[in-house]
This record gives sequence, C-alpha cells and structure tokens, in this order.
Amino acid sequence: MAAHKICLGVETSQDGLKIALVEPGRKHIIKIDVVPTSGNSINDVSIYSSVLNSWMRNNNLLSKINSVAVAFPSCSGIMRFVLIPKEIEDTYKYVSWEFTSSVNSNMSEYKLSVDYYPNAKKPECAIVVAMRKRTVEAFHSIELEKSGFRPNYLMADICVLHNLLESSDGLSSQPKCVLKADEKFVSAFWSSKNGPVAVRLLPSDCISPSAVQDILTSGFQGFPKAKKIVKFCGELSARAEFVNELVSLGAKSGLEIQPWKQLSKFSLEKNADFSKLSQCMGAIGATLGCK
Repeated sequence: MAAHKICLGVETSQDGLKIALVEPGRKHIIKIDVVPTSGNSINDVSIYSSVLNSWMRNNNLLSKINSVAVAFPSCSGIMRFVLIPKEIEDTYKYVSWEFTSSVNSNMSEYKLSVDYYPNAKKPECAIVVAMRKRTVEAFHSIELEKSGFRPNYLMADICVLHNLLESSDGLSSQPKCVLKADEKFVSAFWSSKNGPVAVRLLPSDCISPSAVQDILTSGFQGFPKAKKIVKFCGELSARAEFVNELVSLGAKSGLEIQPWKQLSKFSLEKNADFSKLSQCMGAIGATLGCK
C-alpha cells in the first residue's frame, strides 16, 4: 500500500509561525505547534526557513515531508472582496481593474493573488490580495527551494480558512461565520457554498472584545436568516480573559461565539498535543491545497 503524502502547513505572522503536519488526503492531523520568532517571518524568509529547519530537526521530521503549503495573513498585503457581474468575460482583467482603481498605491510593486468562487469557470466573486513582489519572489526563490521549505501552495489566510470550513463543517446556501482574531489583526468572514460572501477587518489599534463584537453584529445584519454562530480561531483564542468577555458580549447580542477547537471530518494523531488547535487552523487549512 502506498504511503500517504504528508504536507507541512505553515501560517506566517510578524512574530511567529503556526505549524501543522497533515496527511491531507485522509484528513489526518499528525502534529501542530506555535513557534515564536525573533523577527518578521513574512518579510524575511531566512527567519522562516531557519525556524522551520530547527523545528523539523528537533522533531525528527525532515525526511517525512512531501510538500509545503503557506498561508499568509491578509493584513500583510492589500485585500479586497470583489463581486463579479455575470456579463463579464475577462474576469481577471475586470478584477484587476476594480482592484487597482480602488487602491491608492503603486501596483507595479505588488503581485496579485486572485481566488475565484464558487470556481474559476463561473466566478461570482473573488478574494484579491496584493502582496509586495519582493515578498512573493522570496518565497519562491531557488535559495528557499534548497532549504526544502519553498511553498508548493501559497494562499491568503481567509481563503484557506474557507476551504477548511467547507471540508470540516460543510457549507450550504446560508452563510457561516469564521472569526480569526490575532494580536495584530482581526478578520471576520462569512462563507456559503459559493465562497466568501462578506469580510470585516479590524486593525491592531482597534482590537477589543467590544470592537470585535461590533464587526460581527454588523456582518450578520446582511444575513438575517443565517444562524448566528461564529467559529473563533487565531492567537487571541488562547487568551481566556479575551475569549470569556467576547463570548459574554456576543451572547447579549444573540451571537454564539465558539472557540474553534474541533474539526469534525478530521482525525487526530493519538497522544499528540492539540491544545493549540484553534491557533493553528490557518496552517491546517493551507495543507488542503496539497491534495
């Protein structure tokens, strides 16, 4: 019997890496971890490579990896949610025009990453993230390939979490909500079977339980028939005081905010530590692109 392919999933951040070792073909999670870094692993791939190499060696895993998938935070680039009219024929040209016309920046310095929903053949919307070219090129460099950690799959965190929600919980015509709250950026998005349908963002200097509750409430106003249940993941899901206050505020507004600590269609390696599962959802979701 052929061995199952193992994917290393990594979510980068400004001061750490979230790591997941997964067999995506059978949705089996082998190991997860959260590793702090002494610098920004998004803008300096030498930090990313060095930390991963040390982690893999310490866990005796270097020879077991078949592919690498990386999720980067949407806040590290410029993100837009674009609705695509049915009459549009050249969707990429339209999305690029709509994006660049709404962003006050020199787009020659950026590379667009476009993910179409429900699919590329009949797109109804797109998540567009512009990353600086030097960052994208660094993650695809020959030097990084020599280290063994060049990504086979590179995608924005919102997109990989949509894929994970679909694979774990399933999606219907009624949107479901995911809240990803990190120390320096918060994003909430609503997804249906046709893809993400709304996004709300909150920068670091505005983050508080009440501000997060406000963007959730405003988002659900657009979907009055949707169940007011929120899957909560990210770095702040590990802070009990923040979680408790957010859950309490949500309950007063009729929102059920659930720390995302289970994946119903995934299996977990026996005797491994999964206490940080809610912090590593982006890394796990990234590996789904390796199937």
